[in-house]
Amino acid sequence: MPLDFTLTKFRSLCTCVAQHYPTLTLVEYFQGDHPPRFAMMRHDIDRKPENALFTARIEAEGGL
Repeated sequence: MPLDFTLTKFRSLCTCVAQHYPTLTLVEYFQGDHPPRFAMMRHDIDRKPENALFTARIEAEGGL
């Protein structure tokens, strides 16, 4: 199966994560009051920093 790093696939991933896991910010994680299961996502945007805004908008649309 080929890897798919498109924004379309990222949107699908965000939708799936939002449906099945509570999400935390890094600050919330370090505050220590979090559910036993949760999702945290990190981003490598070194190669295409202009995509950072697109990924942020996709996450905001999904409530992440």
